[in-house]
Amino acid sequence: MINTSNIISRYQSQLDTESKLRERIIIMRHSLAQNRRQARRKQKQQNRTTLFFAALLMLTGIGALIWMGVKSVSDSKYSQESPALMQAGNQALDFELASLNGGNVALSDYQGQIIIMNMWATWCPPCRAEMPELDQFYQTHKAEGVVVLAVNGQESEGTVRPFIQANNFTFPVLLDLDGEVGRQYMARSFPTTYVIDRNGRIEHVKVGQISESELEQIVAPLLQ
Repeated sequence: MINTSNIISRYQSQLDTESKLRERIIIMRHSLAQNRRQARRKQKQQNRTTLFFAALLMLTGIGALIWMGVKSVSDSKYSQESPALMQAGNQALDFELASLNGGNVALSDYQGQIIIMNMWATWCPPCRAEMPELDQFYQTHKAEGVVVLAVNGQESEGTVRPFIQANNFTFPVLLDLDGEVGRQYMARSFPTTYVIDRNGRIEHVKVGQISESELEQIVAPLLQ
């Protein structure tokens, strides 16, 4: 005799198993679909981020090109207005700046003297290194009509004065607060030194650190 209850029980168990499998398949499909949606959203977000940075880089590049163009025009303008200021043998351009000792001083105030005009800054290591030799040269030759003009580029009196006082430098210090004189003389780096003879003619230009011995060699013929 067939036991129908066992058959029904096994059949019901099989149905339950199949139902659970279908549920798992549905859950897996749902999970896969959700993962795909999340991946698509993430990809879209990455694409937007990539586009943003690409646009930013493009704008930065355009800005750099514009700046280079403006700088080139500006440099060309200075070259056209004062083409001889970077080379020896031409007249030095007159200017007037505030002195660290008070009042204003013009380059023409030193007419008839040999001028060592040094463009410098307190943050510039070669400038700091050459300063003692410049001061020594000034002390040695000032009685012969030689002056060292230390033209500081775009630093405040509050920055320059403590540095000069701490080192007991004695040469005159002028403050080129807006950097205009440096631009007119096309001093593109610190230090830059201009040796100007008694007639106001640029005798020598030195870009970089200069020594006392170099100055002696340059100035000796001008003292004769």
